[in-house]
Amino acid sequence: MNHRSSLAALTLFAILGACASQDPIAGPSSSAPPSTTAPTETTSGGWVGGEPDWSAGGGAGGEGGEAAAGGPAASDSGADKAATESAAGDYEASAAPTPAVVGPVDTLPVMPDSSPLRAGSVDDNADFAAFVEYLERIADLGITTRPFDPSGRIVVSARRPDGLPAAGVEIAIAGADGSAVATVRTTANGSARFLPALYGPIQGSYGFSALGTEEIAAPGGTVALMVEPQQAATERVAVDVLFLLDATGSMGDEIDRLKTTIDSVAGRIEALDTRPDVRFGMTLYRDLEDSFVTSTFDLTNDLEAFRSALNGVSAEGGGDYPEALDEGLADALSTPSWRDPSSTIQLVFVIADAPPQVNRQVKADYVQSIAEAISRGITIIPIASSESDDQAEAVFRQIAAATGARFVFLSNGAAGAATGANTDIASTDYEELSLDDLIVRFVSEQLAALTGAAPSETGPVQTDPTTSSTNPDGQ
Repeated sequence: MNHRSSLAALTLFAILGACASQDPIAGPSSSAPPSTTAPTETTSGGWVGGEPDWSAGGGAGGEGGEAAAGGPAASDSGADKAATESAAGDYEASAAPTPAVVGPVDTLPVMPDSSPLRAGSVDDNADFAAFVEYLERIADLGITTRPFDPSGRIVVSARRPDGLPAAGVEIAIAGADGSAVATVRTTANGSARFLPALYGPIQGSYGFSALGTEEIAAPGGTVALMVEPQQAATERVAVDVLFLLDATGSMGDEIDRLKTTIDSVAGRIEALDTRPDVRFGMTLYRDLEDSFVTSTFDLTNDLEAFRSALNGVSAEGGGDYPEALDEGLADALSTPSWRDPSSTIQLVFVIADAPPQVNRQVKADYVQSIAEAISRGITIIPIASSESDDQAEAVFRQIAAATGARFVFLSNGAAGAATGANTDIASTDYEELSLDDLIVRFVSEQLAALTGAAPSETGPVQTDPTTSSTNPDGQ
């Protein structure tokens, strides 16, 4: 079995276990935001628009190769074209052809099944200046990403009068002239990051307002808001978890492993007396020459329905290294029936080893999806497997840092850590854990932040100083 084969399974198992074990935030005295969906309500899930065609598709698609990257589907009629046009989001041919990208291939030695899967993670918000320098150096080396300028980042935090973080609070941002610029929403730990360059030229100052409280900050600064959100008591915390999975041929091991472990995952959840109100869904993506570009199984708390859908998934297509991550991320944010962001922890786990087709014009690229996630308080956690290169690492770290997540990567693969050849991440920069321990800790921190209690796990993986009382400036 390929050493990446248990990545998605461990991720799902760990998340379910973490979400299900958070007794401190249950009960009517909890300060956690309420769910707008009753805990006993069952959502049906289901493939949005119908189950996709699992065949590799036309053209030169399939595991062995793909037609010219960035080109539209070869077929000009029929269901494949309709599905491709819908999922690709008003694709337009780029003025310049997409250059050939030579990526890694599945030629790594097979690791024994008993070998523990180890992972590391870094929080680029903890040393943001170094992260900006890393992106500048990557660009100087000619490694292409979509235009992304994180300079001038302003860290916003919202707290309640009792000192607990205020999650799900929408914060309006205005320019120096008072004109509306953007909105951001706080995540579970009461923080959000405003990246001015995402919304136009950087201005000299910005105004931040939420629930009658206003503050002003300059680029590079911080904002601390004291708010009194209106919250009702709730017995269960609403948590929506979506898996964004590359479903091309090289990902077959991960998807097959998920199929074999879902029964044990469901059994662990069903055996607990008290559980948060968790729903799971998945968005799959391939590329333009395949039988589908994206397909979404809607969020559901019906594990049997999720299991059935997962059992039907197959991995085919692809061929060149980059895939339709832009389209996949856009659909992951827009297609599922996400619950009210003011009262739901929302997490997207991206399981991939390849970058997007950064030279392809799409309706919504991943930088636009970053802005959308920030506005809704969605945390996006990329998990890089061992074939990731410099381009993939840079894109994944941009997404993670902007949405307040860690960049997670396998650390013990046959080729070493799942980072690019020009990474600035050294083995001394992160704690190496089993992947399931690392993910459990992360989700545990997210849920525990709602009450200010210590995580139920063995402690934090890494503290983000941008939200720490010991370093309020986050510099």
